[in-house]
Amino acid sequence: MTHRSPIHPSAGHTATTSPSATAPRGHGDYCEAGLARLLEQHDLNSFDALWQVAAHDVDAPNRERGGVSTVSLLTLEDEDGNSHRLYLKRQTNHLGRSLARPLGEPTFSREWRAIRHYHALGIPAVDAGWYGERRAGREWRAILITFDLAGRDDLDHWHERWAELDAGMRSQVITASARLVREIHQAGLMHGCLFPKHLFLSRPPSESPDSTWQMDAVIIDLEKTRRFVLRRHECLRDLYVLWRRLKGWQHDEWRQFLAVYRDADAQSAEVSQWLEQLEARAARKRR
Repeated sequence: MTHRSPIHPSAGHTATTSPSATAPRGHGDYCEAGLARLLEQHDLNSFDALWQVAAHDVDAPNRERGGVSTVSLLTLEDEDGNSHRLYLKRQTNHLGRSLARPLGEPTFSREWRAIRHYHALGIPAVDAGWYGERRAGREWRAILITFDLAGRDDLDHWHERWAELDAGMRSQVITASARLVREIHQAGLMHGCLFPKHLFLSRPPSESPDSTWQMDAVIIDLEKTRRFVLRRHECLRDLYVLWRRLKGWQHDEWRQFLAVYRDADAQSAEVSQWLEQLEARAARKRR
């Protein structure tokens, strides 16, 4: 049996929806049509059914914000016997607050809107196929389903293997990561949680890909995404999250990253200035 994601539109295309295509706030549910067929086959295309279904947790529950949020792997077979991996994300009273929503809203609601926004801008991001929320008494529940990123590994995975990678593959990883971060920041957005585990890079099609192959990247975990207020400062905050975790990257490799990120020469004064600011931020954090 093969593992694949349900057929769904690529970024920038409007999904056929069922039961509705309403905004995610309130009680309206969104479901991409291809996923709806798969869920219906398993009697799961309802909020209550998805809330109750047993699935394997892939992380420890997040108990911040006074609630609980879980991510589980749900594997379903279609009529042809193909196996589909879905990430079923469920939360209760896991709320984020903002000036627009001072009383709060489920953080998955933020993430759902952010995913749609990234796709509308053409920024490569994880696909979401289902969103719904319910309020009953003091409980505010939300469900988000995202599709498995088949054929990709996160930047943490590539970083752990750094010593094994040849110069060409290292360059591919650095370039693909920097291009994606540049796209996000050029759109006026701060990711807000730019850990290496949130950048997923494509695997080469073979052990020795030809010279035309280019690695690309997709971003996940968008619930903290917001528009810039102080652009330079917030760009540095995002970049520093990567900087402090990618300890295997050498000075010249960070120059390469920043050169792609800024579309500048690696030895330019501009790249040197960004590098100095990251180093200065790291020095302040060590005090």
